[in-house]
Amino acid sequence: MAASQEQAEYWLPHAHGELARSCALLHKERRELLENQVAQEINIARRTVAALFVSGNGIEVGAGSRPFPIPAGATCFYGDVRDRSALTTYFGTEKVSVCGKIDAQTLEGIQPSSLDFIISAHVIEHLFDPLGSIAASMARLKPGGVMLLVVPEMTQTWDCRRPPTTLAHVIADSQDGGEGTRLQAYLEHTRCVHPQITGNEIPAELVEADARAVMAAGMDVHVHAWREQDFREMLDYACPLMGFSIAAALSVVNENIYVLRKL
Repeated sequence: MAASQEQAEYWLPHAHGELARSCALLHKERRELLENQVAQEINIARRTVAALFVSGNGIEVGAGSRPFPIPAGATCFYGDVRDRSALTTYFGTEKVSVCGKIDAQTLEGIQPSSLDFIISAHVIEHLFDPLGSIAASMARLKPGGVMLLVVPEMTQTWDCRRPPTTLAHVIADSQDGGEGTRLQAYLEHTRCVHPQITGNEIPAELVEADARAVMAAGMDVHVHAWREQDFREMLDYACPLMGFSIAAALSVVNENIYVLRKL
């Protein structure tokens, strides 16, 4: 009986180059399988949350190429600070969700108390004033409306080497729009995130110059990074100030999902 591909005897006659190509292909297939499994797990969690909490008329900010699933019957307007052309370039695909311009930081132009839901997935970490963005969302929701916030779990992302963003940090951001901590964000990106992405450490003596150059160029980075407990602390602080409750919280793979209900 011929040896199967799961037995060493099958591979012994093969040349080194052929074995290397087979090994590379197997690793590629393994990576793609794991990525698909992760994506399916996240998608199931998101669809479940949406089915339970999303209805009526709302918006999603910064959906990009990965809009949050919404149930049948709900109506969603997709807004971004970039236009379709810029989003296509940024995400490398023409399959982007955008209907018009909305600034996730301010939600300027949206009428107060006019929406049933607001979805913000992997957006708040890019904003210089996180508390301000939540307050702006609460002002646009009807009483009983919900905000779905999806936040990367920093320990499972490229942010894993950064210090977590503290409550004191975001309170300071709410007072000056994040100006006082802006350079810090780019220093952390240059010192901690850049090596994770590229595998190349920037020499300590060049970190500040590089950070300032990246900041001046307006590079889109994670301005903040949170573990689940850090973001929950911020929400607990904001609840009584902004008039919402935490209706649900769920951690799945590399993200934390929160449902905030306006009182």
